[in-house]
Amino acid sequence: MKFDEIIYLPILLIVFYILYISSFKIPVILLFAGFFILIKGSDFFINGAVGISSKLGISEHTIGLTIVAFGTSLPELAVSSLASYQKHASTAWGNVIGSNITNILLILGLAMLFSTIKPSRFAFKDAISMLAVSFLTIFLAFDGKLNFYDGLILLAFYVYFLYTLRGRGLEGEKIKGKAKGAILFLILGFFGIAFGGEAVVKGAVGIAHSLGIAEATVAGSIIAFGTSLPELATTVMAAIKKHYGIAVGNVIGSNVVNLALVLGISSMLANISLNLMTPMIFFFFLASFLILVILKEKWLSKIVSISFLILYAIFIATIYIF
Repeated sequence: MKFDEIIYLPILLIVFYILYISSFKIPVILLFAGFFILIKGSDFFINGAVGISSKLGISEHTIGLTIVAFGTSLPELAVSSLASYQKHASTAWGNVIGSNITNILLILGLAMLFSTIKPSRFAFKDAISMLAVSFLTIFLAFDGKLNFYDGLILLAFYVYFLYTLRGRGLEGEKIKGKAKGAILFLILGFFGIAFGGEAVVKGAVGIAHSLGIAEATVAGSIIAFGTSLPELATTVMAAIKKHYGIAVGNVIGSNVVNLALVLGISSMLANISLNLMTPMIFFFFLASFLILVILKEKWLSKIVSISFLILYAIFIATIYIF
C-alpha cells in the first residue's frame, strides 16, 4: 500500500471526530484534511466504480450516470431538502440550478483542461435526457412554483430515465479495473467524498469569518461551490485517470439527479417558489445546450475548456451584479 492510502482512514476518522463530536474546530486543519480525504476518496470511489462495471459488464459511462452521479449528488440532496423543509425555497432551487451550471461550465471545463475527453457513444443520447428534464422542470415551474405533484412528476422522470438504461453492456468499451475489493473501495470513497466535502466547506467558511468576509458572500460562493466539490473531485480525477465514461457520465447523471430526484423530493416536502426571469435560469439553459453541442460535435478540447471556464466566471459576476 502507498503512504497516502495508509493514512487515509486515520485522517477520515479524525475529520469525522472534528466535524460531529469535538467542539474544538480549527478551520485550516479542516480545510486541508478535507481536501486530502476528498481527493483520495474520489480516487477510491472511481476505482470501486470501475471494478464494479468490470465485474458486471456495465459500461463506465452507465456507472457514472447512476452510482457515481447519485453518490456525488448527496450534498445537493441534503442541502436542498433541508432548505425546502425549513421554507428556504430560493436556497432549495438555487442550489440545484447553480450546481448544474457549475457541473457543466466549471467541472467539465476543468476536466477538459486536464485531459482530452473521449465521450461514450451513449453520452449524447443521455445529454438529450438531461435537456428534457431541464425543460420539464421549467415547464412545471411556469406558474411560479413547484408543488407536491410536480415533484412526483420529476421523480417519475428519474425512474423512467433509469429504466432507459436497462440492457446496456460494454458494447465495445474496454474496462480496465479490478473487481476484487470494489465494494470496499466504493464505500471508503463515498465516506471520503461526503466528509471531505463538508470539512472543506466548514473550513473555508471558518476562515472567511475570521477574515471578516460577509456571511452572505460566503453563502453565495463557498457554500454553493462546496456542494459541487464531490463532482469536481470525482470528474477531474476520472478524466486524469482516463476513465472518460465516468467523467462525462457523472456530469450528465448528476444534473439529472439534481433536477429529477433532488428537486423532486424537495418540492414534495414543501412548495418551492421560483423566479424564472433571472440570469441564473439563462445560464442554466445555455450550459445545458452547450454540453449537447460539444458532445454532438465532439468538441471536448482545451479551447472549449477555457471558453467554459470564462463563461463560468461571467456567470458568477452576473449573479452578483444583478
